[in-house]
Amino acid sequence: MKIAEQASAAPSLPRWAASTAALVVAVLALSSCGVSTIPERRKATMTLDQAKAQVDAYLAEILAKLPVKPLASSSGDFFDSHCDVNDVGPHGRMQTDREYGFGDVPLATKTEASNAFRTLLMGKGFELASDATSDQVKLKNPKDKFIAVLDGVSGDSRNLSLNVSTPCVWPQGTPSP
Repeated sequence: MKIAEQASAAPSLPRWAASTAALVVAVLALSSCGVSTIPERRKATMTLDQAKAQVDAYLAEILAKLPVKPLASSSGDFFDSHCDVNDVGPHGRMQTDREYGFGDVPLATKTEASNAFRTLLMGKGFELASDATSDQVKLKNPKDKFIAVLDGVSGDSRNLSLNVSTPCVWPQGTPSP
């Protein structure tokens, strides 16, 4: 009888271990996909129009400090896009950004613009973003999650551009019912 008991107990241990491992993997996968942020995503935000106004306010301050002005051909239109379309949680949030191009700018002017950009925004609480490249100065405001990027600052790049983007917001400020 003892051998029979051992034989019947042996398969349950691997089954238990496999079930536990599957549960751990599922919990980790769900938490990495943002399940823990679902309540955060249901919170009210500024409206999309308010976010656009904030982009314009940041851009006005930045453009006033830069030693170069955007090209007349820069459209500066807003580019709206949906957030989190493949993520867990309520959908329908949007983000927007606006970009201006300065064209081919001499390296000395790029350096001056980069320094002015960094000084202004870091003085307003922005921090260097971890995913910036050697050809851009990317700053993120930890309080409101807006991102400002001065791209093309290296000598290897021909064109300088400025972009300010919003965090994900509900178009009307609150989730759709």
